[in-house]
Amino acid sequence: MITVVGIGEDGFSGLSPAAARIIKQAGIIFGGKRHLSMLPNNISAQQCPWISPFNDNLALIGNCRAQNPVVLASGDPMYFGVGNTLVNHFGFENIAIFPAPSSINLACARTGWALAECDVITLHGRRPENLRACLRPRGKIIALSHDGTTPALAAVMLYDAGYGDSNITVCERLGGDHEKITTKTAREWQNHAVGHETDNLIDPLNVILIDLVADATATLLPLGPGLPNDAFIHDGMITKSEIRAQTISSLGPWKGAVLWDIGAGCGSISIEWMRLGGQAVAIERDGKRCDMIAKNATRLGTPDMILHHASIDHAINMAKTAADPQHFPAPDAIFIGGGITTPNLMEQCRDILSTHGRLVANTVTLEGEQKLFRFYNKFGGTLSRLTVSRLAARGNFTGWHNLAPVTHYVGVKS
Repeated sequence: MITVVGIGEDGFSGLSPAAARIIKQAGIIFGGKRHLSMLPNNISAQQCPWISPFNDNLALIGNCRAQNPVVLASGDPMYFGVGNTLVNHFGFENIAIFPAPSSINLACARTGWALAECDVITLHGRRPENLRACLRPRGKIIALSHDGTTPALAAVMLYDAGYGDSNITVCERLGGDHEKITTKTAREWQNHAVGHETDNLIDPLNVILIDLVADATATLLPLGPGLPNDAFIHDGMITKSEIRAQTISSLGPWKGAVLWDIGAGCGSISIEWMRLGGQAVAIERDGKRCDMIAKNATRLGTPDMILHHASIDHAINMAKTAADPQHFPAPDAIFIGGGITTPNLMEQCRDILSTHGRLVANTVTLEGEQKLFRFYNKFGGTLSRLTVSRLAARGNFTGWHNLAPVTHYVGVKS
């Protein structure tokens, strides 16, 4: 067995008797230098600090399986922790876990926040713009920091988004002798940015609690679907908000589901999918539009989107060969917003979908409609005509202006 022991700032003395006994009987112990330094001097096990890159440690742990290795982790190893990595790699049947209270549990205990009412995210190794997807009046966010600069970076982002009056509570080294809790507004926390107040640095081990307050300059956006068109930078090639709302609904997003957005344009479909909890791979052959997608993803809280400046043929080939699963993960849904007349595109997209995968395509051209109709006759699904009319000026009067009708295909692979 591989045993994972969560350890807090209170060190070895804070462990349960069972966890302490496991460590005392261990033959080899893996962990960060900080965690290993918490062990008492009478521990006889060989101690192995983590090496970089982290995945190289998995082979070392696997080679020591006969010694029943122990892995030290921060707090709860299964909450944004190393426990998830080990379970995915070795299988849960080979892992025993002894959790300690996580820093998030301790932060809620110190501040009286109800964890169930908060959006919990991690910014460890991720960009602070991920916070933007959680912005809403009276919302509460708990974020795991990357290091001591994260609170200031988050404060700058909040201020720029019109949330400068939000209270940010930074909890440092919770559960230990050096515990510290500080609350200031986002406007005030900006002074802790790089180059300012260097005599009052934040400890790298910190958790950020944000009590959101929107001011008059804030742009309030729903999670979606159907964000306003002007929420995106675009060159006119954008799935309009009413059509986008129906398209997202047809794609059927769920938490963790992977979308391939082919001919992504300005990225509106991918971004809304991610704001609803999914992962997205945006594929666009136009370099200028790729730049727009990247900017939109940052502005709207989805900077972790996978963006490929690539042809459709290249993306399909990567999927078929499974050559790069990290950058081309297998799709649960595919949306074709551009390139619908590419020969055999619909068939190839259907081939790479797994069972229950959803294929959705939109077109405004007769040629594209003919492609969809032939595909519909062969594989089934549903075809719809979506029309939108908007009020517009007609001289001194007003009337309805009809947007180009959209032919909308939805198919589920069975």
